[in-house]
Amino acid sequence: VDLQGRFRKEIKDDIYGFAGEYVKAEYLNEKDLEAELEIQQEKLTEVLKNQDKYLSVDERLGLKLKNENKAFKVEKYKHSYPNCWRTDKPILYYPLDSWFIKVTDVKDRMHSLNKTINWKPESTGTGRFGNWLANANDWNLSRSRYWGIPLPIWRTEDGKEEICVGSVKELKEEMAKAVEAGVLAKDIFEDFEVDNNSEENYAKI
Repeated sequence: VDLQGRFRKEIKDDIYGFAGEYVKAEYLNEKDLEAELEIQQEKLTEVLKNQDKYLSVDERLGLKLKNENKAFKVEKYKHSYPNCWRTDKPILYYPLDSWFIKVTDVKDRMHSLNKTINWKPESTGTGRFGNWLANANDWNLSRSRYWGIPLPIWRTEDGKEEICVGSVKELKEEMAKAVEAGVLAKDIFEDFEVDNNSEENYAKI
């Protein structure tokens, strides 16, 4: 499955499809469903007569396994499933490379320093926060959510060069270098003034 939630092109079946399809039917709109139904009605005639509704990938996988005598039993089972609270669409989980802060290296020191803080009420430091520190794990900084804030890290495709931009000023400097190197035609934020937090200044970007 690719990062758009579709089966990769190598997952292809001449009858049942799959390649290039969303793994969850909820990602399809009404027009897409109608188009997919027409394709299925044409391809599935060998195994399914008088098809009148779209079959999800899950249903076709079950049908394929059953028809090829590779499934002992195929049945529907209703269960809970994580959905995105913003789009109400099913969430897909992927194993991805991520950036972590190695909290475990400094966990003991943080826990010790926490004891020097005069918490009010005291139970906050010794209880909830103290327990969190005592059991802290490495922190995933780059959670891949499309509404999240991207990390200002750039890396060349060969992995030999990497830069982490730490401020707006530094970003402006890097853009100037990119223009000078011919990577950018012009600095589209050249009129933006660093350290000017006015609404007029930020309207420029």
